[in-house]
Amino acid sequence: MRRGGERSTETNVDLDDEEIEVVQTEVRTFSGLFDEDGELPFWRDNSGWSGFLREDGTYYRVNVLADGEIDTKHEVPEADVVESIRDHVEDPGAGSVGTFIRGARLPGDRLDTPVHYTDGGRR
Repeated sequence: MRRGGERSTETNVDLDDEEIEVVQTEVRTFSGLFDEDGELPFWRDNSGWSGFLREDGTYYRVNVLADGEIDTKHEVPEADVVESIRDHVEDPGAGSVGTFIRGARLPGDRLDTPVHYTDGGRR
């Protein structure tokens, strides 16, 4: 999988309230989601993997056992695949179970220290 992208930062300073507001926007582009076998695994552990399989333009949600045997295979519409990819990338817990295979959150991308926002929230 290849990735590219760009980042922009906008900084607003209010000296009267002694506040700084930083807005960062990052756009990342990933290509090559499905491998040469048409597989898009989301999770993998010692018992197998789960994700999507693309065969002749048809998409399937699959669970594959460690020996390569397909345990479950259900045809799904393209919109379900798109929504599942979106949900997986946006999932803050992605990677905490098994091995996160595809997505925008790579281990080096996570913040090690909390960020404090002007609205008082921590994310």
